[in-house]
Amino acid sequence: MRRWLGSNWSDHFRSSGAVANQLENLTLFDDLPIDRGPTCRIRLDIAYDGTDFRGLAPNVGVRTVVGELQRVLTPYLGRVPDIVMSGRTDAGVHSSGQVLSFDAPVRAADPERIRRIVTTRLGPEVVARSCQVVPETFSARFSATGRHYRYTILNRSMPDPFLARYTWWVPEHLDLASMRLACDPLIGEHDFSSFCRRPKDRSGAEHSLVRRVESARWNAVGDDLLRFEIAGPAFCHQMVRSIVGFHVAVGRGRRSAGELRAVLRARDRNAAENPAPPHGLDLYGVAYDS
Repeated sequence: MRRWLGSNWSDHFRSSGAVANQLENLTLFDDLPIDRGPTCRIRLDIAYDGTDFRGLAPNVGVRTVVGELQRVLTPYLGRVPDIVMSGRTDAGVHSSGQVLSFDAPVRAADPERIRRIVTTRLGPEVVARSCQVVPETFSARFSATGRHYRYTILNRSMPDPFLARYTWWVPEHLDLASMRLACDPLIGEHDFSSFCRRPKDRSGAEHSLVRRVESARWNAVGDDLLRFEIAGPAFCHQMVRSIVGFHVAVGRGRRSAGELRAVLRARDRNAAENPAPPHGLDLYGVAYDS
């Protein structure tokens, strides 16, 4: 087990009245005392710029969104929160509406203070949009009934430095009408193996990549911006980016909209196109039953 740096640090922290202040500047939390008091469930809605993070989920040795949240919340909560995510996002992907849940000691379950801690210490990269105490049956992941993604493309001959972090710059003209036609075959329930990165499983078990898409559309949103929006109960790894990559190939005239059904039937990653880059993707919102 990792120990506090220095032989007398742990005794000093436990005997002083400044535990929270001292812990703020530390990143090793293995020896924190376990708070065995009553807990309650917290829902935390955040928005973040994923550019400088190596994804959402904790990952030892690299900077992630949840890893940073754990770092700033641990001194206040007295232990490392086990944070449940509504859905993981890859390195470079953003979110306007990520939802998280975790258990907090009742004594520290002050939603407004939690919201302020996150926003003041991690903003503007990560901002807490709202925070609330919810029933213990709530899970950011398993209670979710729908997820809504947006992907934005800047389709003009010149790039824009002020949009570069959040859009995929495609200088060639894209045929929006053809890209819209390529949305129709997506609607409904399909095996999206051709558009998903198959999860690794040490046991060798096969994971189903059948997903249901409830809506998919392309819109021109002004200033040469094209936006793809897709919604459904759940998505597999790289599914949205892979669909966008194929649609852009259609827009460029390299593939036809009619090919998409055959690509779905192939259930072969090689039948599709390379995924679109991550920085154009935004997990825009997550739906829950009232």
